[in-house]
Amino acid sequence: MTPPAKTFRDAACVVLVRGKGADREVYWVKRSDAVPFQPGFMAFPGGKVDAADAAFVVPSVSDDFERAARVCAMREALEETGVLVGLAGQASAATIAEARGKLLEGETTLAEAAYTHGWSLAPESLVFAGRWQTPVFAPVRFDTLFFLAELPEGQSPSIIPGELASGEWVKPLQALDRYRHGQLTFAAPILWTLIALAEGDDGLAERIAQGPARAATPVRRVELQWGVILHAMPTKPLPPAQHTNAFLIGESELALVDPGSGDPEHLRDLFALTDHLAAEGRHVKLVIVTHHHPDHTGGVAACRERFGAKVVGHASLASHLPIDLAVKDGDRLPLAPGHNDWSLTVLETPGHTRDSISLWLPKRRALFCGDLLPGGPGSVVIDPPDGDMRAYLASLERCAKFEPETLFPAHGSPSGAAVRRIRNLIAHRLEREAKVVLALSSEDARTLGELVPVVYDDTKPEMWSWAERSLLAHLEKLAAEGLAERAGSGWRLANA
Repeated sequence: MTPPAKTFRDAACVVLVRGKGADREVYWVKRSDAVPFQPGFMAFPGGKVDAADAAFVVPSVSDDFERAARVCAMREALEETGVLVGLAGQASAATIAEARGKLLEGETTLAEAAYTHGWSLAPESLVFAGRWQTPVFAPVRFDTLFFLAELPEGQSPSIIPGELASGEWVKPLQALDRYRHGQLTFAAPILWTLIALAEGDDGLAERIAQGPARAATPVRRVELQWGVILHAMPTKPLPPAQHTNAFLIGESELALVDPGSGDPEHLRDLFALTDHLAAEGRHVKLVIVTHHHPDHTGGVAACRERFGAKVVGHASLASHLPIDLAVKDGDRLPLAPGHNDWSLTVLETPGHTRDSISLWLPKRRALFCGDLLPGGPGSVVIDPPDGDMRAYLASLERCAKFEPETLFPAHGSPSGAAVRRIRNLIAHRLEREAKVVLALSSEDARTLGELVPVVYDDTKPEMWSWAERSLLAHLEKLAAEGLAERAGSGWRLANA
């Protein structure tokens, strides 16, 4: 019997610091636009545990995960920053650089590098600083041990462009100020580690380790950017997603986007969060719906009653649920009068549905895109007649022209490198369309059932019923462009 897939991937992270007191700095990195997980986000050095990490012998650490994570932290720090933490003694810059290069090329392991250079490594010397688990909305989840390490004497970090775009030393208060002004995006572990660092040196590791508990007290709060809070609600979207991201946008006045669940338990969690925000002087003014699907609208009625807020959506949404304000392309939705930086601009982005809208926040160059793009691998189902592939691709093209920096999708993880992500999805759709054309014949018509296994040979069979709907959308697009035509119950290439 095949064992069940693990919910989390084991990982480790290094909080690399230097200086004391007011001079204390932490080294962090910016993830490259090319990486699949949190591109463009700020992070601390770290990564996944590999087999060689797990094989490294650390006699004083009995727990297998902790032992492997400690070794992983040392290896990732060396690979990503060129700093060898956990070294008992000294090592020359040349030998560290040589080992780093061979690790990055996969030519050696950390244990082999230590043997080659005569290093005495002490993974047990890293100071434990907490355990974080990736939230439920993410398509890939990590169980990550954090470790605190002082910069070794005589060493300095550097970044080799690739998975990382850059790195810098930063004072925690300065980093938090940049975050507060909307200049940075990062996950909760980074935020709460910076807060702990800003609180002083005494008991630092213990305070960093308390981060997961502090982030969930009195309610769980995921604020990847200041003024943009993500609350994942359990819903029934298409697999593998199991949640819809409700977003709370703004400062004193908030827009609540896509409260997808009407389950009383799920609404209690949402209302606990909004009550906490209300105590800070932040109140829900608008409930905005990106489209009519039930995993986006389940909690709308309860939220209207709870907050006395206006429900906002495309005019076509009114045939599915009551709305108070019908919006069209280009309409502005101001939050907090006199603070126009928080105004949202409505973009009509049909394709997934006729009534789909996205929200553009110029202040942050952020796009709240509903189901226009997924927050992870895969693509969106386009289901005719409500779904339209031509309109969908046009919506993607239009959004790319705004040059957004961050995407906040309704399912999966928010992402930097927004334009790259949009362009990749357009390319993916066009590659799929090319497979459709190759699968068609100019003489013999082929049914959808015959075409799906050929066109979606990279998709699990259990998803073929949904793939068939997007296939139909591709065929209708090709027909509109004069490249394909219906023939009885099937499809063929159009006669020239």
